[in-house]
Amino acid sequence: MPDPRIHQIISVDDTFVTVLALSTLVRLATPNRGELDLVNDSDEVIYLARGNAAVLNSGQRLNPNGGSYHMGTENLYLGAIYAICTGGDANLTISEGLT
Repeated sequence: MPDPRIHQIISVDDTFVTVLALSTLVRLATPNRGELDLVNDSDEVIYLARGNAAVLNSGQRLNPNGGSYHMGTENLYLGAIYAICTGGDANLTISEGLT
């Protein structure tokens, strides 16, 4: 979690995206992103890509039923994020803290 003295989280956007079998936009580029949590809430593997189209078997892998990826001050990426899965109907939960 970002140090609140440096990166105060002012608001949070909690939502979800249905990931398809083709590259799916998960989050737009957000210059005031302070943190981001992505959790695979499905029974399929999801792959993430930062800044470019997601490709199967490449990028950050989120395992089924709770695989997660956290972005904080040590690895924060402000650009667009994409995801893909094999079956085309995977739920990805999102919690994005904004500064």
